[in-house]
Amino acid sequence: MLTVMSFNIASGKRIDGELDLELTAQAIEQGKVDIAGLQEVDRNFSSRSEFLDQAKWLSNRLGMEMAYGPNLIDRGAGGARPKREYGNAILSRHPIIASKNHDLSAVESHPEDFEPRGMLEAVIEVAGRRFSFYNTHLSLIDEEVDRNLTEILAITTSNPLPQLLVGDFNAAPSTKHIQRFSKHFHNAFGAGPYPDTYKKQGDHGQKIDYIFHNNYFESLEAWTIKSEASDHVPIVAKNRNLQNSNNF
Repeated sequence: MLTVMSFNIASGKRIDGELDLELTAQAIEQGKVDIAGLQEVDRNFSSRSEFLDQAKWLSNRLGMEMAYGPNLIDRGAGGARPKREYGNAILSRHPIIASKNHDLSAVESHPEDFEPRGMLEAVIEVAGRRFSFYNTHLSLIDEEVDRNLTEILAITTSNPLPQLLVGDFNAAPSTKHIQRFSKHFHNAFGAGPYPDTYKKQGDHGQKIDYIFHNNYFESLEAWTIKSEASDHVPIVAKNRNLQNSNNF
């Protein structure tokens, strides 16, 4: 069995806006997860997160391997400081064999204030078998979400490995985007009911965070974690690999 999480950590800020990365770590611990896909993770980014490498800190704090995929990168004043990065992270209790950050906006033209989006992939090995774990954070703009999903489906379709995919999609289950994606991947929460995962009001709705899997996996149970660690709710699913269910 594999227990996995999707969690937008909001740069380690609690729902009240105070920085508390320890509470983030506790929420991940509460899920007792094997793998966590985290969105909105800072690395040396700004004073909002005290210029901390949050991915490294959480990896050390939780004793998990880590992969990181930056989507916003600024090398700082004259290169004197470490690169300022913001993006997605994957934490794993199993070996990460390889990782790659897929740019979901490389071929598009955008306004200057556009936020680049990406999908981090980690190839993870459990009991001698490998699978791809994807983690993404999609745009707030409807047209961009559609393009993001086109690129994601192109990437995942060409990958022969079993796949788990988590992330903040900024789209509700009833939208054309999630309906389209659900033709290719299975939602860990099945046919519903789908939990509210975003605590504030937004045009995209409150049910915007997901755990998906392809036909190589089966989701046995899915639930939420109660925590004030972020404006998002951590979601967790227990999955069985149908290739070798005796091992995981």
